[in-house]
Amino acid sequence: MKSYWITMILLGFITMASFWMPFVPAAEVQHVQYGSTVTLGCNISYLYDTTWLRHNPDLTPTVVLRASLRDGQPVQGFQVSSRFSVGLMQRSLALKITGVEERDLGLYYCIANVNTRLTVGRGTILQVSSVGSSWFLCHHWYCVGVGFGLLIMVLAVCITHWKTKSNKETTNKTTTVYSTKNNNTNSS
Repeated sequence: MKSYWITMILLGFITMASFWMPFVPAAEVQHVQYGSTVTLGCNISYLYDTTWLRHNPDLTPTVVLRASLRDGQPVQGFQVSSRFSVGLMQRSLALKITGVEERDLGLYYCIANVNTRLTVGRGTILQVSSVGSSWFLCHHWYCVGVGFGLLIMVLAVCITHWKTKSNKETTNKTTTVYSTKNNNTNSS
């Protein structure tokens, strides 16, 4: 009975983690220096109006730029700062940040309404080249936690399957022995 509840709790945690996974695609890390220029790619086609968001660990996501493609040229509809601009990169509307500042660090991702469905593009974690960024470490520990949870879930399913199979075999042997005794008693 105890293993049943442990399995259910583990499945609950894994379900919660797997629910959010499709909405937050795996992010790549891009190292920058203060004052440099960086271009962040998006894996959503430039055929769709694209919105770029920044998420700092302590704040809610903020829209930093909205862009679309008109007559073959990228057009900015909104930008939070003149340091943010849009350009074309690999058939998408890429975000360009000039003169990177400390407040620019965080997770950037693009979203678009693709065929009446909100699509979240690949994210990029922008961080300074120094080692030990807390956001970067937190992201890795989260991935380790989800991976460890998945491993535990697989083990729990295997153990439960093995126990169920063993119980069925024991039940079948008992039923066979009982049936054989009854048949021998009836024959006499």
